[in-house]
Amino acid sequence: MNVADERWALDHRPSLFDHASRLHAPVPDLPLPDGGCLCPEDDEPDEWGLASTSSSLRRLHATLEAFCTDPDRSCAALHDDIRDLRAPLWVLDHLKPDDLSWISHDLARETGIWLMRHGSHHLPTRVGLHLLAGRATPQDAELIRTLGLLPCLGPTAVNALETIPRVAADLIWLADRASPLTHTRAIAAMCRIGDPIATGWLLRHATDRHDPTGSDAVQIAEAVSLADVLEAAAAIDNEITLTAGRLLQGLCSPDGYPARPDEYHDACRAIAAFAVHAAEARPELDLLAALVTLAEELRSGPAALLPWPAGEPAATLTRLDHLIASPCWAPVLSEAGRSFDQVTRWRAGWAARAIARPFPDPASPGEAAHDRLAIRVAVPDPVRPGPVETRLLVNGRPVTAEAFRKGLPHQPEDLISALEATDQPREVRLAEAYCTEGCCGALYVTIVRDGDTVVWRDWRDPDGTVTLPPFRFHAKRYAATIAQAVRDHGWEWPARSLARELDRRLRDEPGLLAAWHCGLVRMSAYSEEQLGFKGSSQHRLVRSTVDARSMPRRESSSRGSCVVGC
Repeated sequence: MNVADERWALDHRPSLFDHASRLHAPVPDLPLPDGGCLCPEDDEPDEWGLASTSSSLRRLHATLEAFCTDPDRSCAALHDDIRDLRAPLWVLDHLKPDDLSWISHDLARETGIWLMRHGSHHLPTRVGLHLLAGRATPQDAELIRTLGLLPCLGPTAVNALETIPRVAADLIWLADRASPLTHTRAIAAMCRIGDPIATGWLLRHATDRHDPTGSDAVQIAEAVSLADVLEAAAAIDNEITLTAGRLLQGLCSPDGYPARPDEYHDACRAIAAFAVHAAEARPELDLLAALVTLAEELRSGPAALLPWPAGEPAATLTRLDHLIASPCWAPVLSEAGRSFDQVTRWRAGWAARAIARPFPDPASPGEAAHDRLAIRVAVPDPVRPGPVETRLLVNGRPVTAEAFRKGLPHQPEDLISALEATDQPREVRLAEAYCTEGCCGALYVTIVRDGDTVVWRDWRDPDGTVTLPPFRFHAKRYAATIAQAVRDHGWEWPARSLARELDRRLRDEPGLLAAWHCGLVRMSAYSEEQLGFKGSSQHRLVRSTVDARSMPRRESSSRGSCVVGC
């Protein structure tokens, strides 16, 4: 650091490293108070596109090249030049390690450490982290992980830490104290490095602060060899059992995309072994949530389609059902129902409703000549995002999940009544791709009554091929199944019941909204919105969508939402 750099330090605000160190000192084992660092946005342009990103990266490269070739180079001047690019922080996500490989090792390391130690703006400080990645030593770990406590720098700090040998302890340190995104990235890094210290921590703590789903859950399960661990041990401690339950629940839970438990090749082994160990675990709400979810998925979801060995699904379901029916859960649900935390109360209600609902028997006497239909409404665990699904089982197989992996089944209000059969063939959409039908398709079937038989035929997906055969149901039993599903409200939580009653009332008495020149489109309570108001004194219960019809002396019309709260 030259004299000019020393003078620069006197003229600038404290560095982000000093800021993080000051906030960390009073709470050495916790995340930084109030999130630590909220990256400034007031100096960023209002609009940004791909051309702007490319232009900023070119200017960054030019700035670094000018710095490297200047015999009187100044790290302080480089800091300000990078800051003055006025680029959003995410522009650096497009910066690859090889993009900076042309800078000499020693110069990149020296410059990176200076920017990290003295940088007072998020952009040059993050460039410093990029420069040090691949060039850092164990002595740099404390500097990197301290900056990683700041949410705006955490993911890049993880990338830099991962390049240091024997860094598992530092990644664990950061994961225990970092923001949610950095925590997730640190876990992913621990999965990649394969260090026994990291694996031991993941087995007990990978799900402590978040509920991984999809590829994140697969990555952790594979890194810790979850199926092998569960099968090899005669007994395992409670922490490992809970981690296994949360991971398997995450594998079977949609997160904006359909669940794909088949992406974990050892899913069958892990689920079966977990069902054995869960019997010895301490009763907790998280464990019950995993048991309920896995039992539902083995009956009506994608987990039923896994390549199970003969007899294994039935044996595993028997174990899960036996555990769920145990009286040990009564005090757990009672305590959770009285919790001051509203999410805990929601989960207790969800679990109690799931336990109380019998699963429809797919077999009926005298149906040998016909296919068998069962309808199951699946409600996700309130802490895991996802809509309510109407799952259709034909001969015990979840046909929607079997034929269509690009989206989830429609919700019961939109689908069950549409399944009614008439003499006139009618095409019904059962599911839509997560991104919309126009992008990736949907699942359709044509339903028609032919005498005493209801036929499902002409399966199609506008964006793909459906290989399901036609199905033929006994008409009276088919109608009874549909009617029973329409009447079944045991899956509803209170806000959903309120939405249904309000919807019925407003449709029965259209004059209530007509007085306001409005017409009802729908009234609903979204399961994925429950957590959005945690900690608030007002909680969103019901959302209604209305059409504002022609108002006096106005020619325009509009559609809007109305929220009913308490």
